[in-house]
Amino acid sequence: MDKLKIALVGAGRRGSGAYLPIIAKMDEDLELVAVCDLDSQKAEEQASKYGVEHFSDITEMVEKAKPDIAAVVINPNRNHEAGIPLSKMGVSYCTETPIDTDLGKADEMIKAAKENNTKLEVCENYYRVPGERIKRALILEGVFGKVLAAYNDFNGHGYHGVGLIRSYIGFDVKVTRVIGMRKNFEVQEHSYRGGSFNKEDWQHGLIEFENGSVGIFNFSGLSYGSPLRWHNTTKFYAERGMCVGDGRRSYSYKEQIAILNSDANEKLPIIVEKRTTKAKDGAETLDALIARTDPDTGLEVVWKNPLSKYSLSDGQLSVASELMSIANAHKNDVEPEYGALNGRLDQEVALAMAKSWNNDNIPVELPLIS
Repeated sequence: MDKLKIALVGAGRRGSGAYLPIIAKMDEDLELVAVCDLDSQKAEEQASKYGVEHFSDITEMVEKAKPDIAAVVINPNRNHEAGIPLSKMGVSYCTETPIDTDLGKADEMIKAAKENNTKLEVCENYYRVPGERIKRALILEGVFGKVLAAYNDFNGHGYHGVGLIRSYIGFDVKVTRVIGMRKNFEVQEHSYRGGSFNKEDWQHGLIEFENGSVGIFNFSGLSYGSPLRWHNTTKFYAERGMCVGDGRRSYSYKEQIAILNSDANEKLPIIVEKRTTKAKDGAETLDALIARTDPDTGLEVVWKNPLSKYSLSDGQLSVASELMSIANAHKNDVEPEYGALNGRLDQEVALAMAKSWNNDNIPVELPLIS
């Protein structure tokens, strides 16, 4: 299949440090044609590294470089400023999270994509890492039965944590009500992110789903690297078993996963094995994750890495998957894997939690009025 021409909008730390190296590796599927940033010097610096044109204006970039798709990696409160013009010019795009900080602007982005027959993907990557993919594959295969309660214990703030919870309960299950609470605590003073901290901001949320399941969201402001809060994790409890572990950060696939045995009198551990292969450059890369659901019968659930031809780390693979999602959606005229509506709902739930804890923890019904 022909490669798609891709442009990067936003040459900051994440755009240049994460996206550009990954796009360069995906040379059988994507061809980088332009880098655009309001800071022309930044755009030129990154474009020169990859031998492509640089721009500071999106319209000019589309007219001259003619990309098929774009990756928008800018401040999220400006996502609509890039996304809507791209849609109007016929360019499908993916955008870093959240879809936009303003739900009304998010709706305008969704409307523009629909009216111009372009695709819009939201780069929610937490559920896309391999360790989470195999969990979701087990859930979709019905191994656990219905997921009753899903927890996110500071393994992703706001919409990221919401997205992980929803990946366990089901992206197609409607959220009906949210209750939020926020607390501040004093903790031992310690070094964190180049500074000294003695306070901790805790955010809690209870998310009710239409099918009766519940999500429990916990987030600490010390989550990302503080030596005081070192164990970020997720877990879910289901009809036939449960899973506790961190498929996003550790990438070790050593979650504690178990269901009841055939006699329903003891737990049956599910062991996840990692199979590797050689990428086209000769480097060892992930080929598949195999979950042994019944060692006696040999039953197994497999998640196959669709991009094993490229030498990508597990973290890089999540970004590459999102890029392939928008590429496939554009090429085949199908909806992206995650899509704008899922991204919008994640942000809507995060905003509902904040609305609740800012108003004496009152329950907030969904949908919110944008």
